Amino acid sequence: MKRLLVVFLAACTPSPRDVAEPGESRVVTVDAGNNSADAYVYVARRPHGAVGLAEARSMKDEEARAFVDRIADELERCTGALEPQHLVVEGAARVIAVAQGPGGAPAINLKLAPGDAVAQNALLCLVAPIRATMLPPGSSLAIEATWRPLAGP
Repeated sequence: MKRLLVVFLAACTPSPRDVAEPGESRVVTVDAGNNSADAYVYVARRPHGAVGLAEARSMKDEEARAFVDRIADELERCTGALEPQHLVVEGAARVIAVAQGPGGAPAINLKLAPGDAVAQNALLCLVAPIRATMLPPGSSLAIEATWRPLAGP
């Protein structure tokens, strides 16, 4: 299982031009240019952040996109609730979630941008909603997320 996660993570690294940026649009990104390994399959943008689907395995396209939309909605809800308290910082994360049998929370491999506040935002607004979601048995997916406060410091 560990070998699969390492290979999966290495295969899902997007090019710098494909970084998901926050915004209000819910635009689907499928344009891979000349190299389909360099693009997100789907991107869900919200005012505080964006979640990009790098890859999904053993999931239907609509299931993977629904998962990304749900996580993007949760990220927006959470960062929106934290912003009035000035607790939202600019951050980024790469998450690989692997189903752990029927009815179990997914196992997660997480890589974060540096900083304690980034880790706090990610754990509360990204990891918790992912862990609360059941994936289809035998499935896995890789997502990347970015977020930031809307208001200045």
